[in-house]
Amino acid sequence: MNETEPSWFAVYTKPRQEHIALENLQRQAFRCFLPMAVNPYQRRSERKLRVEPLFPRYLFLHATPDQQSLGPVRSTRGVATLVRFGQELARLPETVIRAIDRRRDPASGLVRLDPVPVQPGDKVRVFDGPLAGLEGIFKERKGEKRALLLAKLLGTESLVEVDALLLKKAM
Repeated sequence: MNETEPSWFAVYTKPRQEHIALENLQRQAFRCFLPMAVNPYQRRSERKLRVEPLFPRYLFLHATPDQQSLGPVRSTRGVATLVRFGQELARLPETVIRAIDRRRDPASGLVRLDPVPVQPGDKVRVFDGPLAGLEGIFKERKGEKRALLLAKLLGTESLVEVDALLLKKAM
């Protein structure tokens, strides 16, 4: 492990305390990155868009270990620990951080996420709206915003057209 080179480290935070950890680490002069995104699977009935950490309970810290002690990080309010692989601190390649940063919207700063793509034949579930809970087999897209499902309704299999953004893969 080269201690003279700046590296990105993964910081594991306490539950729902990513922002507290970020603020306190920045006060200690650490450069940090907490990518945020709009949850693509939130219910339409929710009035406000839910902006959440892209990686819940994680943020990234940029430091040069021989110039800046990482010891205080563990006792920082909001931080659970630094991520390790055995005795070694987990280092993230700069390319990973740049790739995440490139996906951020320039205006909002939020990482753009798309719902998990579904393929014909995938088992899916409608997660919101009047058909919430309906499970079926994804057949095809109908335009940009609609999808056809083969679902069991009233004891018979039927083709049902639904909003494509309300689908997620069923487990």
